[in-house]
Amino acid sequence: MTWFAAPRGDRSADARGALVRILSANRSRTAGAGVYLSDRRLLTCAHVVNTVLGRRSLSPQDPGGITLDVSFPVLSATDVRSARLVAWIPPRSQQYGPVDDGALKWEGDLAVLELDEEPPPPVGSVRWLEMARGQEVRAWYGAGQPFSYADVRVAVYDDGIGYLDGQLSGAAVDDGYSGGPLWSMGDGAAVGLVMGRITAPDNGFSPQHTVRRSWGLGWQSVLVELRRAEAVPEPHLAGLWAGPSAVFAEDESVRDMMVGPLHTLLGDPVARTAHAAELAETLGLLAPTDGTAPSVEKLAHLLCGTERALPTLAESLAPKVVDDPRGRAELDRLLALGRLTGAARLLSIAEHRMLLGKLEHLTQGDPGLLHRAATAALPYLELPRSLQAPRLTQAEVPDVLGELETWYGDGSPVPDETPRLPALLRVVEYLAAATDGLVGQVLREWSNRVAARLGIHPSALRERRADAERWSRQAAPAGARILVELDHYAKDPPHHYRCSVWRLRPDGSAARTVDGPDRPRTGPEIARLIREVAGGAKDTGDGVALVAVSVPPEALDLPVDEWDGAGAGEYMPAPLGEDFHLVLRCPRLRRRSPTGAADLERRWNARQQSGSLLADHRMGDRTLAGLLKTTHRDTARVLVDGTAQHRGRLVLVCLAMGVPIVLWNRAGLAPGEGPPLDAIVPEGPVDGLPERVRYVRVRVYADADNAAAARPALVWDDAELPLPDELQLADPSEGTEHAI
Repeated sequence: MTWFAAPRGDRSADARGALVRILSANRSRTAGAGVYLSDRRLLTCAHVVNTVLGRRSLSPQDPGGITLDVSFPVLSATDVRSARLVAWIPPRSQQYGPVDDGALKWEGDLAVLELDEEPPPPVGSVRWLEMARGQEVRAWYGAGQPFSYADVRVAVYDDGIGYLDGQLSGAAVDDGYSGGPLWSMGDGAAVGLVMGRITAPDNGFSPQHTVRRSWGLGWQSVLVELRRAEAVPEPHLAGLWAGPSAVFAEDESVRDMMVGPLHTLLGDPVARTAHAAELAETLGLLAPTDGTAPSVEKLAHLLCGTERALPTLAESLAPKVVDDPRGRAELDRLLALGRLTGAARLLSIAEHRMLLGKLEHLTQGDPGLLHRAATAALPYLELPRSLQAPRLTQAEVPDVLGELETWYGDGSPVPDETPRLPALLRVVEYLAAATDGLVGQVLREWSNRVAARLGIHPSALRERRADAERWSRQAAPAGARILVELDHYAKDPPHHYRCSVWRLRPDGSAARTVDGPDRPRTGPEIARLIREVAGGAKDTGDGVALVAVSVPPEALDLPVDEWDGAGAGEYMPAPLGEDFHLVLRCPRLRRRSPTGAADLERRWNARQQSGSLLADHRMGDRTLAGLLKTTHRDTARVLVDGTAQHRGRLVLVCLAMGVPIVLWNRAGLAPGEGPPLDAIVPEGPVDGLPERVRYVRVRVYADADNAAAARPALVWDDAELPLPDELQLADPSEGTEHAI
């Protein structure tokens, strides 16, 4: 038995469970092959589609949303299914022009098909790895007959293409093989697609001509093409291969450079056998039982070409080198070399499995948490594409984790000659700081173990943990509480408002902070006044201040959060919604209902248990009122959408019936216009909604030219927060030091 071979009899030891037969137009013959990816998606060559349509093989013209007949050789031959073309990556020359007839090499040439429904077992996806020189690979004719296999060797891998040489005995790669998977028997994974063959010219064969040479596109190149064309959404690729899209030409050099550190760390054959056997078991590969050790070169080959093999090995080696400076240095060198490969990744199999489970659990409870933590943890970096959406689903988490793994350093200083803290660990620390109880503790313990395995200095991790805890305290609604009342008299100038401001002390008493004549003020004047009051509140914690603005019903769409409170000498603008939890209240409406106060208290107390209700253009005023009286009697959170006029009526109904939390988008002029409410992250822990809205506002203010950006308005009528006419004012002499 050889080391690190795929188990026989297992579906992962053979690609035929994923092999697809592409049928000709009349179903009479095999036009080519394909491979099942996942989630109803199939992959084949564009020139196979052209063959089915009777067009020139390398025609670049997009055929549109055509439907092809396909079948799976592992199922019945009569089980023919329809697959619709959903992505077209045309054949192209290296100059990005059309491919001439008779060309021996081209780029692109991929097509993605989608089935109407999932195929049944034993059809299934395969594991993918990068193509590399020296791999022994197998291809099958599209019809999948057992005798149709063709064994070839990747003789050269150059510029994304693998040139495949076959022996004179056995089948040769020929027509009908294109688009099928190239299966590496040693790695137990698919490494590319069959693309074409190189044959002797038509005018006669010479001994100098190529015999049985074909070529295929390496998986790393396929992945680049798919991502560049956005042909397959990332969730479809999650679990197949999560490596970076870059193609590293130094693979062989990296493999050679790994030999030295491995000799130092595992020069003893007994130790090498023990660690290699543990690694093989974790990877699901075979290991001999006769006590023989794999060569260091064989081990290096595995580490360079098998996903997560290197960090998984390092996980078992790290405890052995804790008190061995030379061993630790060699392990650090080995991990650094792994960053030059596409397969190593940052986390071991066990580390990845554990973190993925926790992130999916957290995302289910709060779809915006991972986005907020990453934004705070990596303030100077553009977030990965997969994290730019403020609200994630569980299905998107694997791809987010895969991208964060590629960010190896967070840029902050570390003790001399120690590795930088990976950005992923910093994000995990922020997640832990924002998560109470056992889950937060588990995340910190996970971070401790990974940091120790990577050789990160404990002080670096402690510093990032302290940053996360400070952020968590700031994000909590534990800052000053400022109450504002706005009103507008008929004789006042347009866009001017009478303003009263109170600051609540920790003991619940209130200090009125505005002296002088009651005069109409502009929005910026009021914003500067609020900033001064909040800045003078030094006895109410260091969290983000809550500014609750009571407005008349006709002013609920007033953009108070956008009012700029920057002084004349300040360099940067300072809109109120950027620095404060700016929320609205409208007590006049609730007083129009005899049960308004009781409704508010009941709904507010049930806010943690009740879900949210969406009221949009399909819902009338009476319908909404009926729901709030019956099936949603305890609902505390309503999301309102629709035209400005219709939306305004729905908001009034909510407030009159004591709904304490109402969220809408002022930018949405009509249904479907502007960003959806999902962009304002309404879900997640209800008490964190003001902070989530503040995050959205910060992004909007930074992109002021984007007319389609969300402009969230939030009514937050805390039943425990007094209203202006309910305030028990302190002795004026006690509050004069805070007066403005």
